[in-house]
Amino acid sequence: MNQSIDLEAAKAAFFSSGGQLIVLEGFTYRPLPQRKHPEPKPKRAKPTAHKSEHPQQSRARTRAAQIAELAKTMTCGEVAKLLGETKGALWGVAAREGFRFCKPPRQVQPVKDAAAQEAADRELADRIIALRDDGMSRCRATAVLGIGNRKLERILAAFKISFPLQRYRG
Repeated sequence: MNQSIDLEAAKAAFFSSGGQLIVLEGFTYRPLPQRKHPEPKPKRAKPTAHKSEHPQQSRARTRAAQIAELAKTMTCGEVAKLLGETKGALWGVAAREGFRFCKPPRQVQPVKDAAAQEAADRELADRIIALRDDGMSRCRATAVLGIGNRKLERILAAFKISFPLQRYRG
């Protein structure tokens, strides 16, 4: 009926039958045990260097030495033509072995005769004026004359020729 009365009756019956009260220990914090890491594995010993090189390695070393010797006096293109190799392969060998190829000699620019250049420009200017008067565009005129746009601009400025960017379509 009443729960507290029933509980008190049950306790009295327990103690009268010889039961004893035992106090249990409460919760106490105990930290986790320390982690046990496995011992590191011993490093594998590197294999000792072979007493003899692989045949491909020795061939590569002799080839590199030969290319280095040729590079002292020849350009990369000349060595490539002589050995039948590509320039890319030769540049790779040079980068790995630390040598450079000889630079090709610079070609001497011919000295231009000012009077002859002036006469050629005057002739081109006359042809440009004739093409302009025929109604040709600048692009077509450079194609017909076989010159570039920069040269056309230079001649137009030098001889004060009026050549519109677009032709008049009247």
